[in-house]
Formats: sequence, structure tokens, C-alpha cells
Amino acid sequence: MRVLCVFHAGRNRPLRSRERALAAAGVDLTFVVPDRWPEPGGELRLSHESFPVIELPVRRAGDLNRHLYRRGDIRRVILEVQPDLLDLHQEPFNSVSHQWLANAPRELPVVMYSAQNVDKRFPPPFAWYEKRAFSRVGAFYPCSRQAASVLRGKGYDGRIDVIPLGYDPQVFRPGAQSLDEDELRVMFVGRMVPEKGPLDALQVAAALRRRRPCRLILCGEGPLQTEVRECAARLGLRGRVEFLPWQSDAQLASLYARAHVVLVPSTWSCTWTEQFGRVIVEAQASGAVVAGYASGAIPEVGGAAALLASPGDVAGLAELTVRLLENRSEYAQRRSAGLRLSAERAWNAVAALQVEQYQSVLAGEAARHELPRSPSRRRAVARAEFGPTAPLPGGRRPFALPLLRRPGALPRVLAAGIDAASEARAQALRGSAWRQHLAVQPKDGIGGRPGAEVGCPGPRGRA
Repeated sequence: MRVLCVFHAGRNRPLRSRERALAAAGVDLTFVVPDRWPEPGGELRLSHESFPVIELPVRRAGDLNRHLYRRGDIRRVILEVQPDLLDLHQEPFNSVSHQWLANAPRELPVVMYSAQNVDKRFPPPFAWYEKRAFSRVGAFYPCSRQAASVLRGKGYDGRIDVIPLGYDPQVFRPGAQSLDEDELRVMFVGRMVPEKGPLDALQVAAALRRRRPCRLILCGEGPLQTEVRECAARLGLRGRVEFLPWQSDAQLASLYARAHVVLVPSTWSCTWTEQFGRVIVEAQASGAVVAGYASGAIPEVGGAAALLASPGDVAGLAELTVRLLENRSEYAQRRSAGLRLSAERAWNAVAALQVEQYQSVLAGEAARHELPRSPSRRRAVARAEFGPTAPLPGGRRPFALPLLRRPGALPRVLAAGIDAASEARAQALRGSAWRQHLAVQPKDGIGGRPGAEVGCPGPRGRA
């Protein structure tokens, strides 16, 4: 099976773990990445892989939704590789996804990733790109049920397999965490931005320190770095907080294996909520207990092993964490549950699910579902199949346009108008389809049962 995979973030070595697992599973993989992509952890010069990696010049490097390759390069790579299947590890509404789909041979099977767990209202041309992708892609592999619900609710009628992001079990291994240690270790890993909650992590650590000795490890970088340091001093945590830059996988694994609790206090912004949370998977595989907010995909990924408070309830999260670390039985149960859950998310297990999807699509087994024309009924079908999508402050179906992202009268009225028009159009299309159905039915006594009532089945079992 020859697979051509395209991934904008593939210059980051840890983010090529899935591809290494696919190659180890026997997939003849060729990997396409931009020749430059500004982000933490990205390699200027790519390290060696067991599969070929093609670096292509890119326009708007770093712009997730609008970056593009040269059309001639896309066609040349497809011609040279001659893949059996194209794997676009990109969102369906991205410009680059549209570009690859437009330049790939029509007969080439395609699968696509999605992490978008908010049912956003995209403006043109991104809404058009998304719709065209739905009609072309043979199967999707979203990383969460929330993202799957978005796809189905927007009208994708093909195969959807929820395939989680994983971890390398050779790197992330269980530590020997014990509540009998003199000093407890609490950890936060993420961008220093408001929606990731580093300031909340400090308040949780301060509450815990009032009960027993603890140390907080803050790992990451971002615009809140100075404010985070100042807040730590105000809370009396000077000397009890370690500030670390971004770490390699091996360094992170060492930190996780000594952490008792890993905090994931992500909330949301006007455009984003937690889409998966690799930190959760890696922490649980390392024997740490995850504590955070029940926002975005965190409850799904953390499962019953995670300790969750309402989004933004920092006092509640602090109290839950303190009580957990004073209860040896509950701590042991949650730690064990996290280790069991992580067994399903090792990269080799994830790769097996991905290969099964590849084989199904290549065999032509990815059947299409019949979905209602009505957008509201379609979303009800999606909720029944995968559960609800993730909400934002602007509701479950916010606008992606900057001027309309925040809650208010204008976006609410505009959304109601658009939804009403969409329902009316669906009703009109349904009526038109029914009239066409009637037009092709046999008339009384002509080519059918004499006197038959149009659209009604005749008696069964009669000659």
C-alpha cells in the first residue's frame, strides 16, 4: 500500500510519530512537508526518517488556513510517487486541502484528518472548500467525537473513524509517583496564553501549598510569560515554581514520570477550545493524574481517569486537586485508570486503526450515509451518532469572521436569518425532489397496476 501523506506541521519531529508507526506497520509512506514552517519545535534541517520526506516550497508559511504549495510541485509529486491513496493531514476548509484535492487525479482515493470540534460558520471561500472536500474525500479520521459530530452535522455522509492522537511507549513510561513523597510535584505544559490557563495553574498550586509542600513545573512559552512570573511572586510561590522552555519528548517524559498531577486548565477563546490535548495522553501514560476543566475535548480524552471542574472554576479545580492528593485510594484508582486508557493510544495501536481505514477505502467499502436535507435534522443525526460539538462563548455555531465572533445581537440575528434560509432551501429542494419523483411514476393503466395509487406499494405476495 503506497500512501502519500501531507502535513503542514511535519517539520516537528515528535509530530511525525504517527508516520513512523505507519511505516513500521508496513505502509509504503511518502511524507510531504513545507520547506519552512515557523512554530516551536520545528526543525530547520529535518532529522532522518525511515520513509522518504519531500520538502516543498510554500507560500504563507505558518498560516494554517491559507498556506499554499506550487501547483506544479503537487502534480509532480503525485506523478513521481504514484500513490494508491492520498492522506491529507489537514482540515477540509483549508486552502491547501482544496489545492491538493483540485490537483489530485479524480480516481485517487483520499482520506482526511480533522480536529475542528467547533461547528463554525466559515465565510467563502473556506465554506466552499469544506463542502467540496466532503464530496471528494472517501473517509475522515477526526481525533475526537466532537470533531466527528461537526463533520457529520455539516453534511459529510461518508465513513468517519475517530482515531485519537497517540504517544510513543518507548519514550513515555510510567513513573513511580507516590503520595508519601515529602514534596508533591504538579505540572503544566502548554502555550503561555489565557485560554490554556497557566495563571489558573498557579492558583491551584498556591492552594495545594497551603496544605502540604509542593512544587509547580511550568513548561512552555508565550505572551503571558512575564505575567505568569509576576503572578507566581504575588501568590508566594517564589522558589516553588520552575519555569522551563519547550522540552524534547525525552525531557518531557522525565518530567511527567515524576509529576503527581498534570494540570490542563484550558478554557476557550472566541475562536478555539481544546481540540484534543496530547498532554493528557502523555501524562496518563507516564502515571500522572490529569486534573483540568471540562471544556472542549478534555472530558473525552481524559475519560473517567481525569479529575474535572467546570470551565473557569479555578477554586473548584483547586479544591478537587487538594482533596485528590489527600486521598490515597482515589489517587491510585485514577492513576491506574489513566494507565489502562493510555494502552489504547500508543502509536502502534493508532497506526493499526489508520491502516484499517486505508484498506477499507481502497477496497471501496466506505459506504455513504443518507442524511436529511434539513441542516437542523442533520445536526440532530450527528449528535445521536457522535454526541454534541464543543461550545464557545458565541454558542455552538459561532461565526469564524472576526467581526462576528463575539456574542451579541448582530451575530445572533444574522445566524437566525441564515439558519431560516437554509431550512427553507432544504424544504424547497425536498419538495422539488418529490415532484420529480411523481413525474416519473406510471399513470393509471399505463405500465403499472391499473388504478394504482402513486407512491403506494401494492399488496405483497400477489401475482
